[in-house]
Amino acid sequence: MNIDNLSLTQLIAAVRQAAQNCQCEGTRETIFTARGRDNVVPCLQCESHYKILEHLEAASALLRQI
Repeated sequence: MNIDNLSLTQLIAAVRQAAQNCQCEGTRETIFTARGRDNVVPCLQCESHYKILEHLEAASALLRQI
């Protein structure tokens, strides 16, 4: 993926596709902590994809408001 030639929308779509093509096949796990059950999280392999998606989608929403 050459990020220099992608728009923000294309970048979001490419990262989302990469996350869905993870070996976990897009399933998420529930983690349990001392506080009880926490939110569902992606597997360790695609966790970084979902983290960057949060920021990219926030940037996209901000740009739409301008």
